[in-house]
Amino acid sequence: MSRDHTTRNNSRSITNRNRAMAIAAAAGMALAPTILMADVVTLNAPRNASSAANTPIGHANALSEAFRSVAASLRPSVVQIIASTEGTPDRSTPGLPDLRGLPEQFRDMVPRMAPPQQGQRPRMGQGTGVVISSDGLVLTNNHVIDGATSLRVVMHDGEELEGEIVGTDPDTDLAIVKVQRSGLVAAEFGDSDSAMVGDWVVALGSPFGLQQTVTAGIVSAIGRETVGLARFENYIQTDAAINPGNSGGPLVNLSGQVVGINTAISSAAGGNDGVGFAIPSRMVMRVVNDLASDGIMERGWLGVNIQQLDEDLAASFDFPNRHGVLVSGVVEDTPADRAGLQVGDIITAIDGRRVATTATLARTIAQSNADADVEIEFTRDGTKQRVTATLEPRPNDGTLGENAEPESIEEPTEKLGLQLAPLTPELRSEAGLESDEGVFIEGVDPNGAAALSGLQPGDLIVRIGNAPVTTTGEVREALTSLEGDTPIRLLIERRGARRFLLLDRNQ
Repeated sequence: MSRDHTTRNNSRSITNRNRAMAIAAAAGMALAPTILMADVVTLNAPRNASSAANTPIGHANALSEAFRSVAASLRPSVVQIIASTEGTPDRSTPGLPDLRGLPEQFRDMVPRMAPPQQGQRPRMGQGTGVVISSDGLVLTNNHVIDGATSLRVVMHDGEELEGEIVGTDPDTDLAIVKVQRSGLVAAEFGDSDSAMVGDWVVALGSPFGLQQTVTAGIVSAIGRETVGLARFENYIQTDAAINPGNSGGPLVNLSGQVVGINTAISSAAGGNDGVGFAIPSRMVMRVVNDLASDGIMERGWLGVNIQQLDEDLAASFDFPNRHGVLVSGVVEDTPADRAGLQVGDIITAIDGRRVATTATLARTIAQSNADADVEIEFTRDGTKQRVTATLEPRPNDGTLGENAEPESIEEPTEKLGLQLAPLTPELRSEAGLESDEGVFIEGVDPNGAAALSGLQPGDLIVRIGNAPVTTTGEVREALTSLEGDTPIRLLIERRGARRFLLLDRNQ
């Protein structure tokens, strides 16, 4: 067959196909693409889901379904909070959160306040909240609403309502806001103690103002203390993407239960670096129950000064490890005093639960009711003991609880670089001391062993070893009697707080 004849046949076929398509279109029909064009991909019918359930794709789909279910159930309970603040920015005055004591890597979680515009327009910041009651109570972070003069709460359906602060607790960075709307969907809270490292979790919030954002990750760690964000800390760490604006939003398990309130990120660049922190639900519910009732958070108080054990301090008390909390002061006429606790006791457990750090002990007591009876396990002079203390409400101020001519200082204090003076009412007042007995440190040689061991001018030496000291002569006698190269344990008071310190004579 000739090439011209083949071309004519192909042209005739194309013309016939085009004519057929035109007729079909005019008749309101559509020809199947696979009939007209052999190179069009045909969509396959969906496979039976049950038949693929045990395949890797089936497992992934099941996880996706879990995420979808969590997001759908929590979205009605997640709101955006917009805080407005009037006036000129001043981080040292009420009206804006005070960031001076906040570690730099955490500052980006604080609501952004736009620079003041001409005419002193309000500055705006935003965060997230979670509905905790059907009649309008919303939980968020204290730093989201701190200093705000007005609040707007944007519900999941877009309605904007005015928010009123019910109560705040800066010590845990939690706050409750009230909106005038009923029939809300309250989030379900789970037990954060059941959360384990490796568990999947979902974070919901409004990062950078983007409402109803859902991210997922795992629990990276639990029980994070001494992060430096609040007085009482016990954070859940997660790698779920948390960014500025997520503050106050829920961290949720795959059962749709809130196990934490997202609070902070550790970030070098201001965005998510995979290290976020959430307040555990157990701590949250303790605070919520108090704030929701009367707007006041009441905590238990024991009445002790405490400090962390290190290896040297533990060895000086013949204590076998560092897993305990050293009592460096007992406030007179407090639960600790009435229970018989003494300076030098090492507390190891409260109500049978081990307390290995000062943060754990402080949080355990604070989370107890103000009139609760707690059993305290401790070691004194190598002997394990137990006492029961009836707690009291924690004081609101957070506290616990003279220029004479220095005497001539002889050995061994000169060797240590110490200049001592008798304690007078004037010295006591100037140094902010609580004790009325002890020996005042008036000067410290910056190159001497005392300075290198951590002693400072203004400190008060209360005890050397196990012996109280009230005169400079008693200090010299005590230092002389403690021979050898072993560091000397001192009990000192500094600006009203007592602590133990080891004086190394060989530095």
